[in-house]
Amino acid sequence: MIDMATLTPIAIGILSMVCTALGWFASQIWTGLKESRTELAAHKLSVAENYVRHDRLQEIMRPVTSSLADIQIMLAKKADRP
Repeated sequence: MIDMATLTPIAIGILSMVCTALGWFASQIWTGLKESRTELAAHKLSVAENYVRHDRLQEIMRPVTSSLADIQIMLAKKADRP
């Protein structure tokens, strides 16, 4: 039978391995969180630099929508259309 004098160091060894694994896992999560914060800040900066306001987009898209409307009118006037 195993006595407490033998069981205690084994239990302490197993507990220390579990704590080491949990500490490593927590460190990996913390490092990933720091990297995510850095990437998010860079993304926010990129979005702010490349943002197009709605009214400016409407101004840019006006020739495109006009051309599409002209194409639609031409297709409606086709002679072979039933």
